[in-house]
Amino acid sequence: MADLIDKLLGIFRPFLIVKNLFRKPMTLQFPYDSLPPVEGYRGRHILDLDKCTGCFICSMICPNKAIWLVEFRGRMYPQVDLGKCCFCQLCEEYCSQKAIKLTPQSMMVTMDRKSAILGPEQLSETPT
Repeated sequence: MADLIDKLLGIFRPFLIVKNLFRKPMTLQFPYDSLPPVEGYRGRHILDLDKCTGCFICSMICPNKAIWLVEFRGRMYPQVDLGKCCFCQLCEEYCSQKAIKLTPQSMMVTMDRKSAILGPEQLSETPT
């Protein structure tokens, strides 16, 4: 019985191939086309300099030590190393002022290690 089913499926297999010829392809022409991020995606950080008090809770809670404070405009602000960050969102959860947030931006390409470290000035800019 199993041999008969296999033979019948073998007869209809070319029709399955023809059906796939008329489907829209699954691949995208990256970087020209891309899918929108799913809801809840955790990407690049953004910092509201006016809300940040420099309490360094975000740097204490970070499991990978990817956040530390630096002086900027006479105050202490967080600096994020995207190469160390695991995007766990603990910094956003524990920030009492809701000053640091993770955006859905996923395109964070860099050619060297130093440009993966975002200072307060880069974090305060809205990602494109």
